[in-house]
Amino acid sequence: MNIEFFIKLGLCIVIASMIGGIAYILNRQDGNYLLERLKKGHSVVKRKNIFDDLLEIIKPVTVANMKSNKNQNTTKQLFVRLGLPANENDIMDFENRRMLRLIIAIGLGIILCFILLPLIHDGLSQLLVGTIFVCMPGLIGYLGPIWNLKRRIVKKEKAFDKFFPDAIDLLCVCVEAGLGIDSAIERVGREFTYFSPEVGGEFHRIAKDMLSGVSKQDALKGLSERVQNKDIQAFVAVIIQADKMGASIASSLSISADSLRTKRKQRLEALVGAASTKMTIPLVLCLLPATFAVVLTPAIIQVVESLGKMNGFK
Repeated sequence: MNIEFFIKLGLCIVIASMIGGIAYILNRQDGNYLLERLKKGHSVVKRKNIFDDLLEIIKPVTVANMKSNKNQNTTKQLFVRLGLPANENDIMDFENRRMLRLIIAIGLGIILCFILLPLIHDGLSQLLVGTIFVCMPGLIGYLGPIWNLKRRIVKKEKAFDKFFPDAIDLLCVCVEAGLGIDSAIERVGREFTYFSPEVGGEFHRIAKDMLSGVSKQDALKGLSERVQNKDIQAFVAVIIQADKMGASIASSLSISADSLRTKRKQRLEALVGAASTKMTIPLVLCLLPATFAVVLTPAIIQVVESLGKMNGFK
């Protein structure tokens, strides 16, 4: 195997990845049908396209796959953590679209195999290229939606690590200024929409839940279920306990804000302390060789010239 083989192999992997990405983008769902209907306040006439017809055709296959699949609770948990509707119909639609992406990706890979494999004369190379073009697009098309959900969850958790202490500070200021806890939560959700849509959206969700009749305790517990963070769980427990015992919510919020601010400061100090260790490998691999080359090259040239003169060379 020479370098040309590895170049061709890398090109095949790139093309297969592009096929999987195309299959993922073609059948991407823009939004939730129920949410769009609630926003408009009337029935939505949904325009059908070819993908909707294909989804109906492969629905029995998806139902059979879901019966044998043991990871349904995992998918539902991902939906819950993102604050998305997670009933059976939503999970079914999500899994059905994943199955359609898998079929489209494998179909495109097989078509490309019929085009490219006759141009390859080596049997082992044909087998390897065929396997890449069939398996890799299918994996990207089928697992891409799950990877996207997990990426959004990580982004949401990072946003809460960064902005949640500031949100509690603003909540404490609003309560001390005379606003009720319900109005203060709604105000924080409105203000933080511009700084962090993830944090502002969750506070706005709590306010909507309480306006719709959900108790304050259940609404706050919903926050701790959607954002699985120990700091948030501690904050929810403090607020619920203060509400049950009739204690001052403003003082409880102040204590929680101080605690969260201290923990964030400690996390930043830990990152700063680990920065020097993380910089060691790039420093050794990149900076030191260049430094040695700049410093030692003139000395090496002088030594070579001196040795040449000693041996009679000009």
